[in-house]
Amino acid sequence: MADFLIALAPSLIFGAMSLLLVALGGNYRQQTMGEVTGALLVSVVLAPFLHVDWDLRTVAVSFLTGAVLGIGIQYQVQGLNHVGVSRTMPISTGGQLVGMALGGILLFGEWRGPGAMPVGILALVLLTAGVTCTTWTEGAPALAGVDWARGRVDLAVSTVCLVGYLLVQRAFGIGGEEAMLPQFAGCVVACLILTSPRLTPDLGARDTRWSRMTARQLVPGALWGIGVLLMQTNAARVGVAMGFSLSQLGVIISTLGGIFLLGERRTPRELAATLAGVVLVVAGAGLIGWAKALDG
Repeated sequence: MADFLIALAPSLIFGAMSLLLVALGGNYRQQTMGEVTGALLVSVVLAPFLHVDWDLRTVAVSFLTGAVLGIGIQYQVQGLNHVGVSRTMPISTGGQLVGMALGGILLFGEWRGPGAMPVGILALVLLTAGVTCTTWTEGAPALAGVDWARGRVDLAVSTVCLVGYLLVQRAFGIGGEEAMLPQFAGCVVACLILTSPRLTPDLGARDTRWSRMTARQLVPGALWGIGVLLMQTNAARVGVAMGFSLSQLGVIISTLGGIFLLGERRTPRELAATLAGVVLVVAGAGLIGWAKALDG
């Protein structure tokens, strides 16, 4: 039971983190820098206890993949502001699951075990249907404060980056504990560049990156860093398949929290479609975990 609760913890953390990020306020520049800085501070504190032996190859690859992660985080935070938590997180989660599954098939020859491919294909169908449901908007999106024109770009870029950095890390055979510190360092450097006033002209110079608002965002950032570490240790406790599936359940918290706690507007039909989409995404995540288990 204890192992199951530990395996469930990352999903609870990731689900609450996006809600906190928006609820604590600030613009996307401050939210991004607070999030990644908080995660870096956690990794600095935890690094001496992980007993990791770094070499130049590990540090270099981890730093570069961290820069890609930073791009993904920046655009995901922008998505939270442009289309809301309850739309961003199920789309992002579903997109990452599909991307990781396809990457595993094409790059690492996964789903070759008996029954794995049919189960995996059904999972991809459910994930695609779930994402489609959560993106449906009745009437004019602008009336609900949804900027799909910018949000689609944010979600596409963030999903590619959040999938890509993990696939590259896996290709080089670098474990999560080894990657953690240099990866978050690369993440912070990338976000420092991306949030510079010159690259964020829509915000101008009225709100500096480093403010009281940024300090607030260290809290969800620290939670994110802890969640990442817990997710990396879950495989040894409950197995890769179970840990992977459980880590995706946070989408329930973020989606429902965005609607009922943050007050993101939904018509009755949009709410029904969103709830159906979340169910489909969670079911797809479970089937991907099953496909991984069948693959041995």
